[in-house]
Amino acid sequence: MDFVQRGLHAGHCVPHEVLFIGGGILFVTFLALAEGIKVFEKVNEKDYEQIGVFADIVRQSTNRAMDLLMNLMEWAQSQSGRMEYRPEYCEIETIANEAIFLMKGNAEQKSIIISNKLSSGIQVNADKAMLSTVLRNLISNAIKFTQPNGKITITSVVKQNELTISVIDTGVGISKERINKLFKINEVYSTQGTQKEHGTGLGLILCKEFIEKNNGKIWVESLVGTGTTFYFSLPIGHLS
Repeated sequence: MDFVQRGLHAGHCVPHEVLFIGGGILFVTFLALAEGIKVFEKVNEKDYEQIGVFADIVRQSTNRAMDLLMNLMEWAQSQSGRMEYRPEYCEIETIANEAIFLMKGNAEQKSIIISNKLSSGIQVNADKAMLSTVLRNLISNAIKFTQPNGKITITSVVKQNELTISVIDTGVGISKERINKLFKINEVYSTQGTQKEHGTGLGLILCKEFIEKNNGKIWVESLVGTGTTFYFSLPIGHLS
């Protein structure tokens, strides 16, 4: 593929990342299959209490594998030049609500509350699909690193012709050393979540690429043990 060839010329970093990401997807998929087998074993043993436990694990693992696969496919499209940039005027609050709905199940399993406090009526001229991917990944990341019964808040600030979105969590936080590596493809790696959720580290790389394609910026502030805030800014469209 084109993005693999470019990676070879750039220092062999992309093939390594593809193998790493693909390995992450396979691991989570096989985990779901293994837990699925346990469900059938418990059915045979008539251990109905444990059936629910293992069924939840299967559902979580399957959802995670789908998230990883979606990120890999979108990243591959972006790197190969096959992903079209289609800007349109869209309301950011609606896109956020859709992303929250997609992540609702993951949040509920950890009793995490997600609050959308975005101002209504704010529109940006951007690619809606890319913004949806960004918000989905930032919310998913926040859920992953927030302890059960935590909170995630999405807010916005308008300054002149720029909109800044904040995704704030009450999670474990990120060290300064890790922050410096978050958005670099040659530094990508995965850290387990608060309930040992697996990932690839690719989601934040996608966020940076998509925000920059929409003429925006993305950055992060964090305090270990207190929480993390991811920010991204976009040129504003108009207020309806």
